[in-house]
Parts: sequence; structure tokens; C-alpha cells
Amino acid sequence: MDYLPLSKVNTLAYCERRFHLEYVLGELHTNHHVVEGHYLHKRAYTESDELSGLWVWSDRLGLVGVVDRLEWRKGGAAVVEYKVGRASKEAHHSDAVQLAAQALCLLESRGIEAKQGFIYYHKSHVRREVTFTPELFLAVEEAVARMRVLQGSPRPPGVEVPRCKCEGCSVREVCQPELWRKGVAG
Repeated sequence: MDYLPLSKVNTLAYCERRFHLEYVLGELHTNHHVVEGHYLHKRAYTESDELSGLWVWSDRLGLVGVVDRLEWRKGGAAVVEYKVGRASKEAHHSDAVQLAAQALCLLESRGIEAKQGFIYYHKSHVRREVTFTPELFLAVEEAVARMRVLQGSPRPPGVEVPRCKCEGCSVREVCQPELWRKGVAG
């Protein structure tokens, strides 16, 4: 089994078409969001008793990737993921699924159990707490299963996300969501 990038769990949970275009077809395009994200991850601040850039994996799920930051709170581990965007009242669903995938990989590869995590949204300068629930872990399992299905598909799925998700997307030019919504493509 090929290992999938842990970060692509987020991509799949955000938009299946984007996952297919980026990962399966290799349509990787750099826009200002991508550049900002790389810069943010490189200058992430870590306290002396914390870890950053920790490699984790899951043989069971076939995932491998990096935990941006691992910190200890009240004796327990917490994973932290940095995102460029703005926060809403709760962590965005795709971000929470990615964080839960990191927690599963952390437990399997390092034996460290995290019951919670945080998404740090750089533009808002706030964190949103994510509590790991059975439902969130199930969303990870479903995302990975869907990634495997799409990996074997020669054609990307149609556009199934709201228009607002297409704003600022790095593969928008290749995706052509407006044409799909008008029924011109496909």
C-alpha cells in the first residue's frame, strides 16, 4: 500500500475535486495562500518543552506526515496545526479532520495519545480547540477510504462545494468550477 500525505486528508475533506487535481493529476499551483502557508510553518514558534515538525505515520491507514507542533497541557499531549486563514467560531471541518488524522498517526507511530488539539488561524491570531471524538475519527477513516477510491479514478469528480470554497483555491484555474456549475464541462 502506498502511503498518502497526511496533509491531503484536509484537501479531501475540503474538496474532493481539489484532492484529485492536486494529488492524482499533479496539478500543484502556487498562489499567495500556498506561499504564506510555507512561510508560516517555517517560522512557527515552539517552547523548549514542545516539539515542532514531528514526523508521524499510520501503517493501518497508510498515512505519513508532520505534526506542526506537539505541546503538553495538564499532563496530556495536544497537537497544533497552523493555518494561514481566518478563524470562524469553530475550527473548519476539514482542519479538524486533518488534526484528528494527526492524532491517530501520533498514537500509532509514537505511542502518544492526544485527546485534543488546536488549529491556529494566523490571520485572526486565534486558536480553535478541537476535541477528538469517535465521529471525528470516523471522518478520518472515511476521508482516507475516499482518497484511495479517487486515487484509482482517471477523472476528477464534479464540483460539489459552495462557491465560497473556490475563492482563493490554488487549482481554480485548472478546476474551472464556473464551467462545471453552468454544465459546460463534464
